[in-house]
Order: sequence, then structure tokens, then C-alpha cells
Amino acid sequence: MQLFPIDLIEGCKKGICSAQRSLFDFYYDYMFNVCLRYLKDEMLTEDILSQGFTKVFNGIGKFKLEKENGLRAWIKTIMINECLIFLRKKNNFFLVPLSEAENIPSPTIDFEELDSSYVLQSISELPIGYRTVLNLNVIEGYSHQEISVMLNIKEATSRSQLAKAKEVLKKKLLEYKLNYYGKG
Repeated sequence: MQLFPIDLIEGCKKGICSAQRSLFDFYYDYMFNVCLRYLKDEMLTEDILSQGFTKVFNGIGKFKLEKENGLRAWIKTIMINECLIFLRKKNNFFLVPLSEAENIPSPTIDFEELDSSYVLQSISELPIGYRTVLNLNVIEGYSHQEISVMLNIKEATSRSQLAKAKEVLKKKLLEYKLNYYGKG
């Protein structure tokens, strides 16, 4: 991935509108897809992106470029946090009782033959709690301890949500594989 030029970062820190517009345009598509994985609704994603980029521009003066991809990671963290703030306010989490999910094995599936757009669509169709934990753990790489703090849930709840998400996703993807490839 191409990196955002350092001189434009400095321009953003100085409040130069053209630099801010360049940053917005540069990261918009990537951040839109990040937020859409959590929110599932394109119009809502647009609103959250707007709030997120406002926070980016308000806080960029404190940003220090320490890693090659540091700016993208910093912006992504802001966007994910904005999504989580929205989801917490709406209290949209569908949590599974521990008794239902304690002994669910972590399913495995061969994704090599599956269409990536169908995998993403299947993830977007998961219940909000499952989808959020799956995104945070599997895609973003957060631990269950970190997720529990972010979502104000117990670690065991995070684990059960992930297990349930994987179970539902596995069923959908195996069904897809059988229907379109004729094998399981």
C-alpha cells in the first residue's frame, strides 16, 4: 500500500484544507470498508466516517509518525472506536448466554475455493455481537481481554460470541461451497 506523504501530514497538522482533503480522499475507501464491516449500513457508515475524520483532524496535531504504516493504523483505530461507540449507544449487541456457547469447538474450513465477496457478505449478515467480536478478534487482531474492555463485556462472553460467529459462518460457507462447488 502506498503511504501518505509526510509533508501532507504536516499540512494537516497546520489545518491546511487541501492537505486534509488529500488525507480524506487517500484513506476514505479503506476506512469505509473497515466501518462497513461493523455497521453493515452504508449511510450509517458515511455518518460514522464523517465523525471519525473530524476526530482525526482534531487530533492529528498530537500524532507522531513512528512506524511506516502508523498513520493508517492510527486512523483505523479511531474509526473502529467510533463504530464501537455507536454500537454501544444503540445497545445493539445480541449476546449469547454462556450456557449455549461454552463447549462450541472452533470450526475450521478451507477458504481457498470460496469467493471472498461471499465471505465478506456472510460476515456482514452475522448478528451484530457476533460480527463485532469476529471483526475485532480475527480481522483486527485484538485479544479477548482487549475486546472485553472495548465492548464492556466479559472475556468469556467475547470468546462465546466468537465461537458462535464461527459456527454460524461455517454453516453458511459450507452451504455455499456445497451449492456452488458440489463438494463439502
